[in-house]
Amino acid sequence: MALLILWSRQDVIYSQPRRPNPFLKWTTWTILQAVPSITYFEDRNPDSSRLKFGLQWQVIPFSYSFNMNKYVSKFNFFYINPVKRFSGSVELFFQPEYITGNFEYAGLKKFMFKSGGRIVIPVVQMGEYLSFSLGSGYYYQKTNENTVKGGITYEAAVYSFFGMLGLKFNYNQNAPSRYTAGLYFKYY
Repeated sequence: MALLILWSRQDVIYSQPRRPNPFLKWTTWTILQAVPSITYFEDRNPDSSRLKFGLQWQVIPFSYSFNMNKYVSKFNFFYINPVKRFSGSVELFFQPEYITGNFEYAGLKKFMFKSGGRIVIPVVQMGEYLSFSLGSGYYYQKTNENTVKGGITYEAAVYSFFGMLGLKFNYNQNAPSRYTAGLYFKYY
């Protein structure tokens, strides 16, 4: 009897959807990527220094994976597959940052950003258990007097738990806020 019921309803029983829904795919991806990472910024002048709490987002417009098999595309644009990323990749990034308080010592505005490139290298279990990244780029910071400060930034990070958690460190060369350290969090 159960077989007859299943056979009569075979037009609605699928293990996967017949056609993927691109709206659902991109909407959920965007919402999950909008969750910021917790970051601490250095607020300093020649006399004093302290840490400021802030938020950081990761936008990766392009990624090239060098450890995927030949049947899967090595290129990703905006929608970055975490398996492709953490198994070994080279990527371009844009990183908006927002400080929740004020930079009292450095005299900077609350919003800044970085852009550049990084390489992600797998260490344990093709990057699912442990991977690290090295990157470099350019930072942009605006002072309270509306002058723009910019320069080279260097980045190092270590990721674990399938690339969802990590620790990230930035050094901004010749910047009023030189150091940034934070907890990288992404849910895929």
